[in-house]
Formats: sequence, structure tokens, C-alpha cells
Amino acid sequence: MSQDWDELFRQMDEWTRAMDRFMDHIVGARPPAPSFALARWRPAVNVYETRDAIVVVVELAGVDPDAVTVRFEPGRLLIWGRRREALSEETQTIHRMEIQSGPFALEIPLPGEVDPEQTEASYANGFLEVRLPKRAAPSRQSITIRIPPEERSSA
Repeated sequence: MSQDWDELFRQMDEWTRAMDRFMDHIVGARPPAPSFALARWRPAVNVYETRDAIVVVVELAGVDPDAVTVRFEPGRLLIWGRRREALSEETQTIHRMEIQSGPFALEIPLPGEVDPEQTEASYANGFLEVRLPKRAAPSRQSITIRIPPEERSSA
């Protein structure tokens, strides 16, 4: 039975890669993150803003933090990793299986400019939190620039 699922996922991966190539041809290629083509599931994500930061929270219960990679690229946050199968070798019959395992990948568009150098990540109680400080917005206030009398010429 496991081989049937493996074959199904392999075919789905091939189809996904073919669609990605087609879309790249249509809209232009961009570099994918490693393991995105092999992702089998997508964790739940919250993205919100505070006054000073954009915050991304990912539900990763049962995922070893060492098995997670977080990468910033301009305009997006990439997160990928793997959750190990929760079944033991002794499992004979599965009556219900809703917890997904295997590789996962997320591409999260960021709703504003951030300072990636000041980004902080933490993992607690099954949640990964990534805080991306907002970049200071350029000043849009009007100012009057005085020209000193010695810099004026009479035309």
C-alpha cells in the first residue's frame, strides 16, 4: 500500500514540476527554493503586522526545529522542512490518519518592505514565529529649502 502512495506522490510531483515549467515559461522564471517540488503538505500560516514588524506564524507541531529552513528573498519568505511519520514500526492497522507528514514548503509574500538583517525567529509549543522588522519609510513630509543669499545670483 505504501508503494501505491509513493507512486501517486511521484506522479503528482512530476505533474507539479511540469506545471511550474509551463508557468515559468508564461510569466518568467524565478529561482525555486530547494524541496518545493517534493512538498506533500502545507502548514497553517498567519501573517500580520504590528507597528514595527511583519510577523509570520507557522503551525509546525511535531516538527523538529532543526528540520526547518527559513530563507528571506526580496518580497517573500520561504520556509521548508520535514515532519517525520508519527507511526511506529509496530503499527498494523490505521483507523484514522489526519496528521500529515513528509516534506512541506511555504512561499509567503510579504506585504511590505522589511529589514532582513534584523529578522528574528523563534520556535515554541509547535509554532514557528518569524519577526521581520519593517524598513523605515522614506520621509514624505514637505520641507522648505532655504537658499542662502550668497548662493543666489541675480539674473
